[in-house]
Amino acid sequence: MKSDFFIIGLGQIGGSLALAAKKKRIARKVYGLDVKYRPEFSNILDVYVSGLEEGVKKSEVIVLATPLVEIKKFIRKIGPIMEEKQILIDTGSTKREIIKEMNKFSGLSMFGGHPMVGTVKQGPEAWNPELFSGKPFFLCRPRLKIRQEGFEKVRKIIEAIGAVPLEISAAFHDQYVALTSQLPYFISLALFSLFIKKHRCNKEIENFVATGFLGATRLSLTPPAVGAGMILTNQDNLVCRIEEFVKEMKCLSGLVKKKGFEKKIARIYSEAEKRREFYEKAFPKN
Repeated sequence: MKSDFFIIGLGQIGGSLALAAKKKRIARKVYGLDVKYRPEFSNILDVYVSGLEEGVKKSEVIVLATPLVEIKKFIRKIGPIMEEKQILIDTGSTKREIIKEMNKFSGLSMFGGHPMVGTVKQGPEAWNPELFSGKPFFLCRPRLKIRQEGFEKVRKIIEAIGAVPLEISAAFHDQYVALTSQLPYFISLALFSLFIKKHRCNKEIENFVATGFLGATRLSLTPPAVGAGMILTNQDNLVCRIEEFVKEMKCLSGLVKKKGFEKKIARIYSEAEKRREFYEKAFPKN
């Protein structure tokens, strides 16, 4: 059954979701709202609404695809005007603080979501209706006694856009993404920060930049509002992962000075090779 969608935040995730909902024919109409209107929104929306309340009243499915700090604010604003028949889901990359906000509105169908997708592209070229195809889309329930029909509808929407719904607790979710998402972002920032310091001393270092460095620092292109939001809403888990990473770096550093480095990287390579085919299928270059 088709639904009217209201998508708040029309970046890569929100814009791609709007296109996917249309392409898969699960949307009757797609309404949208962003921090600032852009003419290109007419390519992905049926209606760009003038205000939050207007969009909420016209929709059955509300999607929050803004930075994490803004998601928390929108939940507080939408909760009091949302009806029981409506569904709200967010797409933020950490979940505990989002779920905490959702728990303030009992009886409403609010769900924490996180699609494991994203590139450094921005603007209209980042919108892709197939962005979610085959990718995990995590779902977290705010409370045990949630409306089951609402949860099932969310699952069907996720499946319809081609993603794979995976239910998980907010606590486990935030532990895992600290390692696989936020730590890589943190390392990327640190590496590029070191590059900037060296660049100030000698600009010739630019000649040594190639695909290895660009790949390792790609995440430093994450918009600051997005990056700061995911770090500051998962500080405890990230700090633990940073401490573990530092220990691992010291271990490898020690092996460089002594015997055993070649054996260590050979073991790591062997494990990485086992996953090569899976990763290449999941994240094709083209």
